[in-house]
Amino acid sequence: MRNEIAKIGLTTRLLEIATGLSSLVILTSPFWASFFVPEIVAWFIILFDIYFFYKASLLGINSVRSYLRIKQTRQTNWLKKLKEENIDFSKIHHLVFIPTYREPLEILERTLHFLSKQEFPTKKIDIVIATEERESEADEKIKVLSAGYSNKFGHLWVTKHTLQPGEVAGKSSNLAFASREVKKLIEEAGYDKDLITVTSCDADVSLPEKYYSNLTYLFLRNENRYLRFWQGALVFYNNIWRVPIFVRVVHTIYSISGVAELMRPKSNFNYSTYSLSWRLLEETDFWDVDVVAEDWHLFFKAFFSHSGKIELESVFLPLHADAVEGQSYWKSAVAQYAQNRRWAWGATDVAYALKQFLRHRQDIPLSNFAFRFLAALQQHLLWPVTWWILTLGATIPPLINREFARTALGFYLPKVSGLILTTTTIFIVSVIVIDWLLRPPQPGTDKKRFSPLSILQYLLLPVTGFFFGSLPGMDAHTRLIFGKRIEYRATEKFVKKQ
Repeated sequence: MRNEIAKIGLTTRLLEIATGLSSLVILTSPFWASFFVPEIVAWFIILFDIYFFYKASLLGINSVRSYLRIKQTRQTNWLKKLKEENIDFSKIHHLVFIPTYREPLEILERTLHFLSKQEFPTKKIDIVIATEERESEADEKIKVLSAGYSNKFGHLWVTKHTLQPGEVAGKSSNLAFASREVKKLIEEAGYDKDLITVTSCDADVSLPEKYYSNLTYLFLRNENRYLRFWQGALVFYNNIWRVPIFVRVVHTIYSISGVAELMRPKSNFNYSTYSLSWRLLEETDFWDVDVVAEDWHLFFKAFFSHSGKIELESVFLPLHADAVEGQSYWKSAVAQYAQNRRWAWGATDVAYALKQFLRHRQDIPLSNFAFRFLAALQQHLLWPVTWWILTLGATIPPLINREFARTALGFYLPKVSGLILTTTTIFIVSVIVIDWLLRPPQPGTDKKRFSPLSILQYLLLPVTGFFFGSLPGMDAHTRLIFGKRIEYRATEKFVKKQ
């Protein structure tokens, strides 16, 4: 423990402990606080239910609004718009970083295939395959990829990262090394650094053909392009028909949530696959080598190094990714749990953001920081909490405090809570419809069809919410409290015939 504290700093450790402890205190409050202040607990539960209703309504309404924007983006000829508006895009270059560790060759080929089908001139797109020295099969994969795709892009560069003392194995340290290596290459090539975008692309993500034409338009039209991140909607549809039903439910909710969040860029963050300018990346001093979750961390790093002026702009396009998939149902469940625990470990960014604000508080307006910080805090703080409060919260106070159960508030608490939560289910209709509109047809069929199973699967939400939401969140936050760091483990990927 002393070594951990020395490595990351006492202030950071105290803030991490406070974050994890706050979640667990809120989570357990119906069990212990109901003995002392049951009325306060009851009102907290009702207010939390109302908050959940608000969040569900945003999900339902914004998923529909966002889908309409996606449809419009797909139908627009962005290259034509650039020409019509006399926007010169001849000197722009797009760098695509693809960090990979033990990704199957077929997955990497699929990713490069979709990049090669961009409607934007692909000779203006440079690919950076960021490999790890510890993967012995990497060289053979690179030979195949280079033979098949090197002539389709401007460049196909390869970097090989060797893990150094003090680095955390994973995407962030790999990207940190790759970006510094590529800096030399683009300087040798004579690129104008003000006209370069950088995309961190997960190895299993298939970018739609309009991504770079749309990104070029958004980038060149934005006067604050060097203070922006761009984020599309990650939808886990590459293998959605193949994965176990419980994985399908989890990733359907993730997918539609990502679609809905496009309508709220000021409270959203970049994640998984995102873009930014090279200037911003270099001025931010690239990715850090000692973090697990690199996406939100990079946002906050840029935010504090640029006086709180960083914003996120939505790209109204779906980015197709792989849902978690193992060789069996059990392995799929284990992989899904591990992935969600890794995502929940992003709670470390709460401590990082608060510490950085205390350090830079003279340069950053409190209002700018507070809005972003509260958005991050509510997501990570409530990650382990939500299932417990919604599912069991209203039944606990009257159950363990019989005197409170005889009061009007104690008697009506389960009924009021049940009514609010039942009402929120109306927004599931939007999720079902938008999922059906965006999801590819089931293999072997030409048209999309509603199936009873695709609707009945939502009955599994209470089960999946616990095992793949609250439980890995509790695991991550408990580890956070006791300083048991987790290592980045790439989710297993493989290709099977549909």
